[in-house]
Formats: sequence, C-alpha cells, structure tokens
Amino acid sequence: MKKIQIIFISLCMLVCLIPFAGMAFFPTEKTAENRRPAEFPSLTTQDGALNTEFFSGFDRWFNEHFAFRNELVAADSKLLGTVFGSSAEDQVIYGTDGWLYYASTLEDYTGSGCMTERERFNLKHNLEITLDWAKDRGVALVLTVPPNKNTLYGDHMPYYDSMIADPAHTLDYLPEICGEINLPYADLYALFKNESETLYLKRDSHWNGKGALLAYNCIMERTKETLGIDYEDYSDAAATRAKDADGDLNRMLYTFYGEKEMDIHYDIEQRYSYITDTESVEDAWIQTKTSGKTGSLLIFRDSFGNTLLPYIADQFESACFTKESPYRLQKLVTEQKPDLVIIEKVERNLRDFITEPPIISAPEASSAWQSDQGIRLEKEQLDLRIEDCPYDPSMIRVSGDVPEEFLHTESEILVQVNGTLHRTYHINANGFMVYLERDEMKEDSADIRVLVR
Repeated sequence: MKKIQIIFISLCMLVCLIPFAGMAFFPTEKTAENRRPAEFPSLTTQDGALNTEFFSGFDRWFNEHFAFRNELVAADSKLLGTVFGSSAEDQVIYGTDGWLYYASTLEDYTGSGCMTERERFNLKHNLEITLDWAKDRGVALVLTVPPNKNTLYGDHMPYYDSMIADPAHTLDYLPEICGEINLPYADLYALFKNESETLYLKRDSHWNGKGALLAYNCIMERTKETLGIDYEDYSDAAATRAKDADGDLNRMLYTFYGEKEMDIHYDIEQRYSYITDTESVEDAWIQTKTSGKTGSLLIFRDSFGNTLLPYIADQFESACFTKESPYRLQKLVTEQKPDLVIIEKVERNLRDFITEPPIISAPEASSAWQSDQGIRLEKEQLDLRIEDCPYDPSMIRVSGDVPEEFLHTESEILVQVNGTLHRTYHINANGFMVYLERDEMKEDSADIRVLVR
C-alpha cells in the first residue's frame, strides 16, 4: 500500500513539473490573444534600482510561457464545455449547440443594461450636438450600430433567458432617436432580423462574410442618400464557402485548437492600397487610397469594421480608419478634412455616447437659450471638475454632476464661461461634460447654469 502511495505521489509531482521542465524544450511563444506574451522581467529598473515588481512580473511571464500552455488551456475548455456545459473563460458564455457568446453582452440581453428614459434623451442630445458640429463644418455624418449576436440569435443562450428583466434593447429606440434629429442611420438590426439566414458566426462575436457584405451595402446606401456617392454593391460577386473561420470566442476558449467553422467569401477585386505601414485590418490606424474614386472618408470603427474595410476603402479616393475611443473628432476632421464621417459602434458599447462622447469644442447655445430662465447652481453643488483633456492637450475638460432633484427627463444642462453660454454633453443620467479651447477656459470663471425646457 505504501509503495502505491509513493508511486502516486511521484506521478503527481512529475505531472506538475512537466510544464516547468518542458520550458527548456517546448516553451509557449505564442498566445491566442492579439498581443505579445509577457517578457521576462529584469532584476533592476532603468535607473539601476532593485525591481520590487520582479516576482509579480515573473509570475505573469511564467503563466504565459510554461510548456504546453495552449494545449492545456484548450483541453480544460473542452472538458468543461463537453461534460459540464460551462465556459472556462469569464469573457465567454457557453451556449447550446456549440454557440458561443461574448459575456459583455449579457446586460443588454437580459435588459438590465437598457438605458433609462433620461439616458436615452441624453443619447439623442449628444448625437445631435455631434451632428450639428459636423454640419457646421460641411461634413456629412452617418451612424451604424452592429447588433450583439444574442440580440439577433439568442435562442442558443443558456439559462440566462430566465433572467430577462426587460425584453427591450436600447437599440430598439435608435431609429426613432436618429429620426428626430435627422441623423442618417444605417439600421443593421432591422436588416438582419428580417433575414432568414443566420448572418453571425457561431463561435465568434461578429457577423460572417455574408453579414459583412449586407452591412456594407446598408451603410453605403445611407451614404448615397446623404452625399449622392454611388457605390458598388457586389451583387454579382462569386461566393465560395470554406471551413476556415477561427472565431475570437473560439480562440479565447481553445487557443489554437478549437474547431473552425464554415464562412462565406466573395471574389472581389480590391483596388485600394495602404498609405500607412499596415500589417492587418486589426491595426488601430489605417489610411487607404483608391485611384479613379472621389471623396474622402473618416470612419470611427471597432472590430466589426475589420471585414467592412476592404469594401468601404474601395469606394473612396482617400479613407482613414481609426479604432480610437473616445473619438478625437475635432482634431481628426481638422487634419484629414473628410467629406464624410461614419461612426460604427457595436451595440454593447452604445453607452459610450453618454460616457465618452466625441471630443469637440463645446458649441455655443442659441440666443433663445441665452434669454431662457433656468436654475443657477453653485459650483459646490455640482462636484465640478476642471482638468486637462487626457486625449487632446489643446483642450480643457469641464464636467460635473447635477443633483437629480433639479432635472426632468428632457432637461438640458449648459455651462457659462466668461459670459458665453455653451451646450454640454450629457453624461450618464445626471452628469455633464464640455471640452473647451485652453485659452478660453479659466478655472475661476466657470459659471454653471441648469436650464429646464
């Protein structure tokens, strides 16, 4: 009996030692994430002092480099998913029939993250300020919001369907919101939900090849209505299917060993070329040019824009694609001088418009507002914050929170600076924010007023 125990303990120790000892021959050099693995930490800092963070750095390095890491991660995920129907990764929801969902979409799916009536007003208000700013500079603006996968295809979500508090989504209100302020809106949700074919990948958080082409045509149709620019719809493009899609959720769970799925590809001759030193469509900043085309584009996009880029770039003489957030709208419009700005933002990040709206100089309020009667609040009532803008050194950011008792659903908040009254962005439910040119702002001259329409 004692001999068996010794053998068992020895085997356990050997198994535990394999990932460490195997690093001499089979170290893990590549991760499934789009980043470089952690580097081995230095014993000293740049100034020669002892590195007090060495052991935490060593822990990160070891966890990402031990032998057979990717294989062990994939095996663990396979075991949990197949046997227990659960996910080994916090960011991934393991659905039924092999479907995977992004966990950050859960609040939208259950309705617990749906915007309140006041927040929806603030969303409309912020979009209107952005649209008016662009119009004043002769720039067209188009908005599009790709739906979360479980907004369209929630039938394969696990038990979370019993937790739905509100079946409505903020996305449901967008057509009305954009219609009220005359903002051109490419409604992908309405388009996709009326299609009988599944347009998202099962093991990825994004659409498939056909979904990307449909989305492109929807966006460009709104662009044509706005600017009169013709575009190619690729309706006669030859399509092929291949089992080569390695989804982002698939890689999160199974590293390089997950099962690939079928996707559709279109045979399209692409005429654009890169101006930037671009490695892939994943790059944060990309510029393109296309001979024989007219018009210039600036597009703020996220990962859904990866598959849109080849189509859209071909339709403009010059195009800039950026993944930055918040959007430095004023700076980039001044530098790039686009005819059109497209904002593409996935549903799960829609709240960004009321937490980190585009960076522009706060517009002045109209004369009608100047003569309106409102409630004047003292700075100490507002938790007033005056600080350098962390994204644009030419700007000062002024923000604060208005006590809820002073606000109605459609109350507008204005900031008076040196006698000039400015419209503000509305932040969350009762906050406000403005960006002001540095030479305009002095901390001791801000006068805050709340006006209730």
